[in-house]
Amino acid sequence: MRKSFILYSDIYDTLQHLTDEQLGKLMRMIFEYQTSGKTPETNNPLFIAFGFIKSSLDRDGVKYEQRAERSRENGAKGGRPTKNQVGKKETQKTQQVISKPKKPDSDSVSDSVSDSDSINANKIYKNIDEIKKEHFADEKINSLFIQFLSERIARKKYPTDNSIELLIKKMRKIYKTKEEVIEGLEEAIANGWSGLFEIKRNNTKQPQPTKTRASMGVKME
Repeated sequence: MRKSFILYSDIYDTLQHLTDEQLGKLMRMIFEYQTSGKTPETNNPLFIAFGFIKSSLDRDGVKYEQRAERSRENGAKGGRPTKNQVGKKETQKTQQVISKPKKPDSDSVSDSVSDSDSINANKIYKNIDEIKKEHFADEKINSLFIQFLSERIARKKYPTDNSIELLIKKMRKIYKTKEEVIEGLEEAIANGWSGLFEIKRNNTKQPQPTKTRASMGVKME
């Protein structure tokens, strides 16, 4: 049996019309329900008011039992794990690295890019040596990407695991071939950009030289 329970202030909107005598009787009902499980008769004039409070007491009781059950389970396992133990497990997860992928047979971006094993969005890289070096199957793309991240760090635009993952996803979206990936990375490095952008193609047709009568084979007078 719980040694305490909570009465919430918002129930006063329902109880404020009760007389002092009725409120006293209602409090007795509440204590009897909490200690022995006894509920008032349905014909009791205070039964409806009691029902509002009983609902919140029952919800709190369920939460209490759930917490108690978790405590019993942790006790059977030797107690709740310490913060250091939890942190160690999480660090082991985020420090996983992928093996060097094989070179792709095609030139598509999806074949060139390898998925990250894990993300630690809170890790901020201020040194390029801290970042894993194998993000792509293609060595040329991988080398340019590391150079791009190194340039960002030099400008104090420090990447995180999360931002690196987002950059890779963006590359899959905006570049269709390996050549476009290389061109996009080289352009970003050359211009000192912190992000990657679509390659702008100049589709404007070059003006053609005006044909003269002579060039068209017309005899000039």
